[in-house]
Amino acid sequence: MPVDEQSDSVYERAGFGAAVPRGSRPALVVVDLTRGFTEPDFPTGADLTAEVTAAASLVAEARRHGFPVIYTAIAYTPAEADGDSVAWLRKAPGMRALREGSDAVALDPRLDRRDGDHLVVKKGASAFHGTALAALLSGLDADTVLVCGATTSGCVRATAVDAVQSGFDTLVVREACGDRAQRPHDAALFDLQAKYADVVALDDALAYLEETADRRTLTQPALADLGDVPATSRWVTSGPVRLHVLDYGPADGVPVLVLPGITSPAVTMDFVARGLTDLVRPLVLDVRGRGLSDDAPDPSHGYDLASYAADVDAVVEGLGLRDPILLGHSMGARIAARAAVTGRLSLRGTVLVDPPLSGPGRGPYPTTLDAFLGQLGQARRGTDADEVARSWPRWPRREQELRARWLSSCSRAAITATHAGFESEDFFDDWPKVPAPTFFLYGGASPVVTAAGAAEAAERNPSAEFAEVPDAGHMVFWDRPDEGLAALREALGKLLS
Repeated sequence: MPVDEQSDSVYERAGFGAAVPRGSRPALVVVDLTRGFTEPDFPTGADLTAEVTAAASLVAEARRHGFPVIYTAIAYTPAEADGDSVAWLRKAPGMRALREGSDAVALDPRLDRRDGDHLVVKKGASAFHGTALAALLSGLDADTVLVCGATTSGCVRATAVDAVQSGFDTLVVREACGDRAQRPHDAALFDLQAKYADVVALDDALAYLEETADRRTLTQPALADLGDVPATSRWVTSGPVRLHVLDYGPADGVPVLVLPGITSPAVTMDFVARGLTDLVRPLVLDVRGRGLSDDAPDPSHGYDLASYAADVDAVVEGLGLRDPILLGHSMGARIAARAAVTGRLSLRGTVLVDPPLSGPGRGPYPTTLDAFLGQLGQARRGTDADEVARSWPRWPRREQELRARWLSSCSRAAITATHAGFESEDFFDDWPKVPAPTFFLYGGASPVVTAAGAAEAAERNPSAEFAEVPDAGHMVFWDRPDEGLAALREALGKLLS
């Protein structure tokens, strides 16, 4: 962006050009990339192929991480286009061609608008003027707005200025903004950078979306949930990773180390732990990358079964747990199996609940990564029990509320790497070697452990005892709390006898 050095020094002396804070809840506003602006065959347009391509990459990245995408378009009714009621059209009569329903106001076909995206139709330069955009952004709990589109000197500039005036920190993405001529484009970006927004490179904007997507968050209401949990927080280190454990006591009880699933912080298994305290001493681990535990120092290698099993070893040793029982659900069941076969621990037994049976040469894990990340994106934008209920309608209300408040504490990298592990690490490499006594609980309606899968598991480890929880899906305890807990208590009772 060409900058006159004298102008630059004058602006610097005046105290302009400070860096804009970047929040944790961005939204992308794509301004007026409609055919009337992006195609040179329209009188109001120019060839904005490069800018549309850049904007499309922003849209794809925002959508991949679950951040809101908002398109804007100028469109006039016949009365507005042909009449004298819109002052702007008296100054810029060429804009009268932007009529409702015409090709000129259609979104550029190179952009992929989907049902979950928003569209704001406007009559003026700013996407905020006379629209509900500010209310929409507030409703989406956005704190930072990324702006791109056309034209830089007109609608992009007006929208960026009004974004700041509406209370949002604002970034303008240079390569994704276009104009009909270079000089007004450069002048607008210079002024925006000086007074209103950070003008950033496309790579910077993409990196910001990526980094922000894996920024784990916990709200005050989530932390307050711990006040209702009858457990003591314990801390253990596994290498450089600090691990949090909820210890339900009693201190002289047989320890049962509970290992939750891929998107389940420890607190979400509180209702299971409470139902066991008369039998055993439940201790529920915040698996690394979830809840209050640290992230892996190297996300590319720190979320495999070996790393998770090493954490189990560290918890058992660090808390002095003698001959514990390992109880794992889903991902946690895989971790329990791996920890049991390493031979490093003296265990009273294991209980594996609906472990993912996917792996190399097998079918994919039934829940896609996009589904997990979509739910994570909802949580980081701010979700509630009603929205959670649309994905998990059978769960008790309290469990829906806890998921709404605690899912945002899960690391995107942890979810992504663990999901990949469901298909690259074979459960059946460990399962035949899991020593007795071991119990295998599964949901009768689970898509993760099918009837065929349960039969293979029984064949591969004949010493294991199996129990089906009728009508339960993969989330056994959540789908059928009473029946799931009864089956678990029966298994634990046998391990204690």
